Parts: sequence; C-alpha cells; structure tokens
Amino acid sequence: MSNGGKEEEKKNEIYSQKKYFALALDPVHIGTGGYRIGRVDNTIVREPATELPKIPGTTIEGVCRNYAYLKAKEKKIEGVTPGCAKGKVKDDKEPCGRCAICITFGYAGKDSALQAMALFSDARILLFPVATMIGPVWVTSPMVLKEAGIEEKEIPEPQDDGFILPEGSNLKPPEEKLNFGWLLLKQDNNKKTNTSSWKYVDDPNEEPKLLENVIPDNIFKRIFKRIVIVPDHLFPQIVNSNLEVRTSVAIDPERGAAEEGALFTYEAIPRGTVLWFDVVYQNPRYFPALKDKTLNKTLKWKDKNGKDIEVATNENTSDDDNGAFSLLKACVEDGLSLFQFLGVGGMSSRGFGRIKVLNLEGDKNDGKH
Repeated sequence: MSNGGKEEEKKNEIYSQKKYFALALDPVHIGTGGYRIGRVDNTIVREPATELPKIPGTTIEGVCRNYAYLKAKEKKIEGVTPGCAKGKVKDDKEPCGRCAICITFGYAGKDSALQAMALFSDARILLFPVATMIGPVWVTSPMVLKEAGIEEKEIPEPQDDGFILPEGSNLKPPEEKLNFGWLLLKQDNNKKTNTSSWKYVDDPNEEPKLLENVIPDNIFKRIFKRIVIVPDHLFPQIVNSNLEVRTSVAIDPERGAAEEGALFTYEAIPRGTVLWFDVVYQNPRYFPALKDKTLNKTLKWKDKNGKDIEVATNENTSDDDNGAFSLLKACVEDGLSLFQFLGVGGMSSRGFGRIKVLNLEGDKNDGKH
C-alpha cells in the first residue's frame, strides 16, 4: 500500500485502543453494597464466572472523569463547568456538551446527549501477590495471561498439581515445592517460558509490544522475576484465599469507645497486585451530533508540557485522526494520573485505593521506547 493509502486508512480509523497496566499501591476495595453472609461482611466485586475480583469499568470511568475535571481546572482550560464533571443535569448544573470532558466521557443534558468517546473495560488481575515459604511471589495462570493479550505461544500450561517458574526467576523453592497459603504445589520443570519475551496485543491495528518495555524497570525486576504460573482451576482459589481482610468498628463519639454491635469485616485486593484494562477511543468525526452547529467543533486540551491540543471534530477537516485520538488520550490519562494520589473505590481516607497506572503517555515505559 502506498503512503497515501496508509494515510487515508489512518484518517478513516474508527477507533484506537490502548491497554493499561496498573499496580495497586494500597489495598483496593470496590464493594458490592450491603452486607453478605460469609467470610466477611462487606465483599468486593467479582467476575460471576471465575469469582476473580475486579475493578468495574464504570468505577474507573467515573473516577477518571472527575479527576480529568480537576486537571482541567488546574490547567485553566476554558469552558469546563461542574456540570461537565457530572456529565448529567443535577442541581440545575448542566454539562456544556462542548468541552473535551463532555466529548471524551459523554454527557446527558436537557436537550442533547452524546455517547462517550472513551470506552473503559473492567480492570482485571494479571499478577497476584501471595506469601510463601520463600517470600512473596506473584501468581498468574495461562487463562489470565491470554485474556490480557499475551501471545499464546509464550504461555505454557502447568500440570494440574504443579507450577512453572519462568526462565531467569529469582525463586528457588526447597525440594521444588512451594506453598500458596494453604495450598502446596510441586514445580513443573518440563515447561519453559521467559517473561522478557512476553508480547501483548495493545491495539489490533498495531504490532505486538514487549511487556518488558511497558512495565517500569524497577517493577519488572522486582515483580516479574518472582512470577509463578499455576493451573487455571487453582488460580481463583489462590486469589480468594489470599485477599486482604480487615476488621473495623464504629466509634461512639460521645463515649469515645466502640459502639455495641458495630464490628464489621471487609476484604480488598491486596497491595502489590498488577491489573490491566483496555480503553477504546472512538473517532469523534463519526458522530453526527458533533457536526451540529450548536456544538463547538474545536476540542481543546493541554498535554503534560502545557502545550495546547486543538482538534476540529468536523469530518470534512483535512487533518488526520492522530490529533483527535491524542486529545482523547490526553484527557483520559490526565485523569488516570491522579489515581496514584487520590485513589479509587471505598475507604480512600483509611489507606485504601491508590493505584499507579504504569504506561501513561510520556512515561519512560509507555511502550514507545
């Protein structure tokens, strides 16, 4: 295909996708609401089929939108209102429907509405920390790696009662056996893999990327050298048996002592868990509502260096689509950048919720270096 053909194909691209990896800096509690009869009172959200904990895409999107609004105020981007942070009419505050936040995250006003241009998936566990007789290890399984987009040819299948250590691992299990909480497995030496060669599919329109180039060096050396691959059927059991569980009690302010009957327990995804999620960015030019004369056809944002990003949403513009996708990503990633400080989920004022997204645009390991 000629260069002109490639440019035309890029201009007509319907979407762009990016896979994000994140490290839990604190325990993360995304509650299901209400109390449950079981091991703990307040449980966390799980996948129905696998029972694996997750962070719903709705949670990520809602928090990201709010933080993007804070960044817009910090960058003094004009036209952004409190209604834009909500995305809907509330207390007589209405989204403007014209700013980058409204277009990126969608909105529902009194007279108009628009679907979000950024579509968030759930954040799922990639590597889960577990205490063992030789210190902490990070557990994963073939199914989990495949769902995260790791190329299948790089993923070995361990025996039903065994585990695999990738080449270059720092782990030396005594007598080639290792405990994962209450579960004892034996090492499978017949299967080999190397985490340094793991590639994943980020955008189906692009070539696979080396995972090592995306994860910061200090994290890769500390975590990826202590990975253990276990069978798929054991992974959910290992995860759910090693979640963090805390006990809290309500304090009577008049007496300064615990209230009677106010003791409760709750669980959380532990600190050190590595998660992944996708964000699909739609091309704004394919949405007729953005061509309406009542809407501003120029979206504005600022990149990390404070440089203006301005993109015309009219489909007849001669610009390619790189600018449109760059603006949407800049808006989303500004919001994601605050996750490591302000957190996500419940009880963020009690040491919960901080997550560091590892491969934001412009970071040392964003997959482009």
